[in-house]
Amino acid sequence: MIKGLRIADATCLNRRTGIRRPLTCAALLMLASTVSPNLLAATASEPNQCLLQPHYYDYRDNSPRTLNWKKKVLGAHFTKSVQRGRAGNGGSLIGELEYVLKQFPNHPKALFMMANEQQKPGFKRSKPMRVDYYYDTVDCFFQRALTVAPDDPAVYLVRAIVLHRAKNYTAAEQDYLKALSFNPDHTEAHYNLGLLYLDKKLFDKAKEHADRAYELGYPLNGLRRKLAAAGRY
Repeated sequence: MIKGLRIADATCLNRRTGIRRPLTCAALLMLASTVSPNLLAATASEPNQCLLQPHYYDYRDNSPRTLNWKKKVLGAHFTKSVQRGRAGNGGSLIGELEYVLKQFPNHPKALFMMANEQQKPGFKRSKPMRVDYYYDTVDCFFQRALTVAPDDPAVYLVRAIVLHRAKNYTAAEQDYLKALSFNPDHTEAHYNLGLLYLDKKLFDKAKEHADRAYELGYPLNGLRRKLAAAGRY
């Protein structure tokens, strides 16, 4: 469950794991085109920052080597203080999130937190100690996540929640449905999609996904209460 919001080069060789990513250049262009223009975008004069670094991992990979690196990275850069949005371990909060996401581009909670940080009032993407350097855009983080893990429902769910919060209902719905296409029993995707349909006053669809979420054991009753208040539950 994602806490804090309830509304989700072609054959790249990973030198550390030896795994070659079976993505064509056309596939990468298609992934780039799916990123919503309503999320934060780079300035026209800024160089393309969306490329993957040479070494990266699929967060879902449970091989011994990846698990060992995951333990080291998260232990040092995704501490309880970072997870609670308070402060970084050795640097800034956003700097810690950036490091985690460069190692594990599809880390769902770090993605969600990065989007939250960048959408706070007054946020500036220029780095405080090097104003000519920029934190990557939210678009870039999602693009890299989907390049590494185009079949990861958690990435689509997180992006859907961000888009939902921005009231981009069409794009959010597409991402919720994409998450469910990879995992039809994803409880949080059903729950949040039900909330989206409730926002659109599509009550029958909202109830359908609410029923499925609760059948699967979703613990929060907010959607049920909202449907009941509308006389639909």
